[in-house]
Amino acid sequence: MKKLLIAAAVAALATGSASAQSNSVSIPLSGTLAKSCSISAFLNGPFDALDLTSTGVQGAESLSTSCNYDGANNVTFTSANNGVLKSGNNTLAYEFGIPSANIPLAALTAPRSVAYGAGAPAGSTFTRSMVVRLPAAATIAGTYTDTITATVTPN
Repeated sequence: MKKLLIAAAVAALATGSASAQSNSVSIPLSGTLAKSCSISAFLNGPFDALDLTSTGVQGAESLSTSCNYDGANNVTFTSANNGVLKSGNNTLAYEFGIPSANIPLAALTAPRSVAYGAGAPAGSTFTRSMVVRLPAAATIAGTYTDTITATVTPN
């Protein structure tokens, strides 16, 4: 009973002092959502079945990004084998490009960053096609491989 009386007295004092000072109060709310992007690839060939006898452009693959903000992001492409296909001790150079972003075919001997999604609204998916070309056809039999890693970074 004593606790109940004390609580009532505190409430009465709080009500009395609040009404004496003001009849409204501001309650700020704030939060931050960091910029983030997702990336996905549509790989339906021929990157997994390159024609090693052709020096023509090959590719029907695409890469998509989606970000939670308006505008561009950066996609960095890196090669596990520094821009060559390997079969045992044998190597075969290739060039990688993104024609829809005006990124010409070039060796992927170092990481290559590409601006992606310029002007894209938040939440939209932005897709670019990817192509490869062999500067010279393979002359030594083997299964030649490399892995390109694409990493998206918010601007």
